[in-house]
Amino acid sequence: MSAKCTIILATINARYSHTSFGLRYLKANLHKFEECCQIMEFSHDLMVQEVAETIINGKPDVVGLSCYIWNIEDMLRVAEIIKAILPQTLLVFGGPEVSYEYDGFLPYCDYLIKGEGEYALYHLLQAWQTGNLPKNKVLEEPVCDVNTLKLPYYLYSDDDIAHRLIYVEATRGCPFTCEFCLSSLSRGVREFNLDKFLSEMEILINRGVRQFKFVDRTFNLKFANVKRMLDFFKTRWREGMILHFEIFPDKLSPQMLEEIKNFPTGGLHLEAGVQSFYEPSLQAISRRQDEAKTIANLKYISEQTGADIHADLVAGLPHATFATFAEDFNKLFACRPAELQIGILKRLRGAPIDRHTDIFKMVYSKYPPYEIMQTSTMSYNELQQIKRLARYFDIFYNAGNFREETQNLTSFADWLDFSNYIWTNYRQTHKISLKRQAEILKDYLNARRTAALL
Repeated sequence: MSAKCTIILATINARYSHTSFGLRYLKANLHKFEECCQIMEFSHDLMVQEVAETIINGKPDVVGLSCYIWNIEDMLRVAEIIKAILPQTLLVFGGPEVSYEYDGFLPYCDYLIKGEGEYALYHLLQAWQTGNLPKNKVLEEPVCDVNTLKLPYYLYSDDDIAHRLIYVEATRGCPFTCEFCLSSLSRGVREFNLDKFLSEMEILINRGVRQFKFVDRTFNLKFANVKRMLDFFKTRWREGMILHFEIFPDKLSPQMLEEIKNFPTGGLHLEAGVQSFYEPSLQAISRRQDEAKTIANLKYISEQTGADIHADLVAGLPHATFATFAEDFNKLFACRPAELQIGILKRLRGAPIDRHTDIFKMVYSKYPPYEIMQTSTMSYNELQQIKRLARYFDIFYNAGNFREETQNLTSFADWLDFSNYIWTNYRQTHKISLKRQAEILKDYLNARRTAALL
C-alpha cells in the first residue's frame, strides 16, 4: 500500500468562530501522510447527516474524529453513518472526551487514541500502510518532548485568520492538581522552545493575526518568559491586538504586575480561574490558593492596568453551600472583573473529582456536559437558581451592554433578585433580543425603585 491515500480529520466545533488546534497538530505531524490529509471542521448549526455526508463524499480511507464534551453525541452518530456506508474505512477516535472511561465508545470505532495523538496517529497510519494493524483498539503513547513536534501554525488559512480564533501554545501541562480538571492527570509543564515559538508568532502577526488565544494552562509560571513574551508583542504592536492568557492570580509577582501595567490598554485578556475562595472546597479538590493575594492582585489589575480580567467561579464543589457560593461571588465581583463567568461543576471523564461522589451524594447529569444537579450541601433548586443567575449575568453584565444601568446591582443578593424577577415574570433564559433585554431591565429597575419607596 502506498502512502497515497485519503485521510480526513474532522470535528464539530462549539462555534463557527473556533478552530481545531488539535487537528492542525495532528496533520502537521503526519510526515509522509500529511499531503494525503484533509481537515474538515463543522459547527453545531449543521445536521449530523450533513456532517457525515460531507465526510463520506470525500471518499476517505481513514477518518479521525476529534471528540469533546460538546460534540460527543453528534460524533457517535456521525461515526455510525460513516461505518454503515463505508465499512472498510479505518475509523479512529481521539480527544479528551474519549481518553478516559472509553469502553462505551469502542464499538463505534476501529481504534481509539488516548491522550496526545501526534505520534500515536502517525504510528497507526504506518501500521495500516503495511497491513500490520495493532491488536489492541486503545492506543496510547507517552507524552512527547514538545520540541520534537512540527508546529502547526502554517495550517491556519487566510480565512481562519480573517474570521476565526487563532489558538497558540507556548507550554503544555499544568503544575497544579485541581481535581475537576483533566490537566491534573498529567503533571508537569513542558515548554516549547521560545525562540522557535516567537518566530512562528511573528509570521502570524505579519499574516494579519491580531487576536492570540493561548491555550497554556497558566501563563505566569516564570517571570523571564512573561517579560520576554510581552516585550515581543509590545514591540510588534498593531491596532486591535489582543492576547488571551490563563493566569493564577496569586502567583503574580510584583514584577509581573508591572509588566502587565506597561502593556497597551485593552491588549491583555487575563482569565483568572479562581473557582472558589471556600477553604474546605479548595482542600477537597486539591487546590492551593492564597485568597488575600488573589483579591489584591485582581484589584490591582482592574484598577491600575489596562488589562481585562475574565474571572471564573464554579458552583457545586464539595462542601460548598448556596451561602458560601454567594460569599465567593461577592468577593470576586468586588474586584470588578470585566467578566465573571459562573460555571456549574462537571464530572469530566477520568477527573479525580469523582472520588467525592458518594461522600457528598453528588448527582450529575449522565448527558454531556455532565453538570452537577445536586449535592449533600447544595440542593437541586439552589443549583437551578445559580444556573439561571449565570445565564442572566452573562446577558446583562458580561456582554457589557448594560454596565451603567446595572451599576447598583453590587452583590449576589442583588443579582439573584434580578434573576428571580426575570424567571418569575418571563420564564425565558435564551433567545432574548437586545431590545427585549433593555425592556426587562427597565421594568425591573422601576419595580425595584417603587419597592424601595414603600
